[in-house]
Amino acid sequence: MSDNPKIYCFSNVVGGGDGPAVALAEDGTVLGSHWCSHEGFVCNDLGVNEGARPDRHETYRKHYPDGYEMEFVRASDVAGHEGLQKAFALNQEQGNAA
Repeated sequence: MSDNPKIYCFSNVVGGGDGPAVALAEDGTVLGSHWCSHEGFVCNDLGVNEGARPDRHETYRKHYPDGYEMEFVRASDVAGHEGLQKAFALNQEQGNAA
């Protein structure tokens, strides 16, 4: 397992249907979003799949120049995903500080 920080990609819609998908760094920073008709498209649209969306990885590398790991989180797993929940809390702290 890698010690690199994670970028979590997930549908931000209950049930993973039509709506926004988000790439969220483990430090709480939103690195990208895309409107997906179903969560099945998140991995290609946000670059989780190998070789998909090199343009997105330019942004990801700027945030994590020493490397990162991509992780897709199914909509049904979001509420119970410890790492993603920590990233949500850090994102909220960033918003409160701004």
